[in-house]
Formats: sequence, C-alpha cells, structure tokens
Amino acid sequence: MSTDHASRPWYCRDDLVDEYRTTLTTGGEKLPMLKALKILRAIIVNLGLLALSGYAIQQGGHPTVLGFVSIMVIGAYNGLELGDYLALVQAYQEVQALDPGDGGDSE
Repeated sequence: MSTDHASRPWYCRDDLVDEYRTTLTTGGEKLPMLKALKILRAIIVNLGLLALSGYAIQQGGHPTVLGFVSIMVIGAYNGLELGDYLALVQAYQEVQALDPGDGGDSE
C-alpha cells in the first residue's frame, strides 16, 4: 500500500481525496470552478431548506418540531458538504506537493 494515505487527516475520506486527485491531475475541472460550484450548491440548498421550513411554520406547522428538524437537516447537509470540501482541499495540497513548480505560487 502507498504511504501517502497515512499523512491524511482523519476527517478526509480516502476515496474522495483520490477521486479529486485524479480530477486535478488529469487536467479536468480546475479548482476555482469546483469550489465555486460547491459553494453555490450549498447556498441554494440552505436557502431552499430555510424557505421551506419558514413556509411550513407560516402555514401552521409546529415551530418547535419544524425548527428542530430544519436545524438538524441543515446541519447534516452542511457537515457532508464540509467533509467533501475538506477532501478537495486535501487532494489539492497533495497534488501541489507532488508538482510544486507548476502553479506559480510562491508559498
């Protein structure tokens, strides 16, 4: 087995990081586009969940139950999005570590 998996943080899933590494190294989508699409998707889903919850409460739903369920669903969704985003960042860092002279960054 390769040893690069041992250096990954515990919160990064290996299969996601490997998939993003493949995407980044094959010249597929660029990182800014991936990040922008993920942020846009998260904003749309969060606003949609909040709007549906607010509408349900406005129509007479129980605010305590709907509020609790809404917070739990939004938290679970954002947790999954955060994990996916952190895997993307980890893959980007691994690709940069393999080929440091390609990006033009001076870190």
